[in-house]
Amino acid sequence: MSHAVDVPEHFISARIERVEQTTPLIKVFTLAADPKRFRARAGQWVDLVIPRGGEPVVGGYSVVSAPSDDGRLQLAIKYADHHEATHHLHTVSQVGDQVLVTAGQGPFYFEPGMGHEVVLLGAGIGVTPLISILRLIHREAPDVHAHLVYSVAAQREVLFPDELAVLGEAPNIDVTLTVTREAEDWRGHTGRISHPLLESLNLSREALYYYCGSREFIEDMTELLTQWGIPEQQLKYEKWW
Repeated sequence: MSHAVDVPEHFISARIERVEQTTPLIKVFTLAADPKRFRARAGQWVDLVIPRGGEPVVGGYSVVSAPSDDGRLQLAIKYADHHEATHHLHTVSQVGDQVLVTAGQGPFYFEPGMGHEVVLLGAGIGVTPLISILRLIHREAPDVHAHLVYSVAAQREVLFPDELAVLGEAPNIDVTLTVTREAEDWRGHTGRISHPLLESLNLSREALYYYCGSREFIEDMTELLTQWGIPEQQLKYEKWW
């Protein structure tokens, strides 16, 4: 996807404040934007434009940080050599660079008052909007119970493992990790998110179910949760295609 050089007015100037390599393939970018203009609900995504000589490039990324009023946002971006904006961010962008972002977009979000029980199902980099929701609940909604079920190929691919361990100790938050590839040093759950795994976690059938991942994951979770008897109005999913 490409844009003309004249960027629409709804884009907001932002500065890259910090770049961290948090897993072998994921970098976390902290951006500072105008707090009077930038707003995002927990779970939403933004378009990010990299202005450069010639034609700017654009990518859409979920915000991983909880909503704040200081204009700061955090993006966790997995390396992809076939995606121009992502490749540029990973290989060229540095602290101090200026980019452009939109405010938060999309109907995939959670706010206090929407429900008292939330189940978050994520696979791989699809966990990013779910972590935003989990951070919001931890910070602002102690009366909401949340359970994150997070599937990764290997333990080293878990995003924010130390933080998730701390969040999982909160009285209203549970975190379950499952690893899909065999690993001798992994003692936790193995395999993909499945009926037996969900049954073992005693998840509420009354909860809102948020899920995000690949197209295959979204289709699998929709079928699994429908078969499990979760009504359609309780299913919330993010599609990237």
